[in-house]
Amino acid sequence: MVKSAKKIYWEAVNVGQDLPETARDIDYTLIACGAVWATHDFMPVHHNPEFAKLQGAPNVFMNILTTNGLVGAYLTDWTGPEGELKKLRIGLAVPNFPEDRMTLNGTVEKKWEEGGEHLVQIRVIGENQMGPHVTGTAVMALPTKG
Repeated sequence: MVKSAKKIYWEAVNVGQDLPETARDIDYTLIACGAVWATHDFMPVHHNPEFAKLQGAPNVFMNILTTNGLVGAYLTDWTGPEGELKKLRIGLAVPNFPEDRMTLNGTVEKKWEEGGEHLVQIRVIGENQMGPHVTGTAVMALPTKG
């Protein structure tokens, strides 16, 4: 079965609108492969549990670049293939460890036109059972019906 591509149009988005919540299970493979393979971050705290424990962590933990990728995917999954991530600013708080579950939420904070683009600013938060893992803002360019 082929999944039809979703498309969010700028005209249909309103300030204050919440994006659909999504959750992602965090496991060792995501953390290690996200660091080493996807982002070339070879710091052992992201793939070697014993090294991470020697540094005071209970296990390996996710790097910021993998978090960036998960937030970016959350946003483009919402917009569909024609949405474009123009800007992303995030900060990390509590770590994501294996066996965590991160829930992502977003809210449209601003909507405007600039330079021929139709833009929205979205406040994003990703939380696990310890609290906020990531908070930030993103600017997305959306297609229009016109």
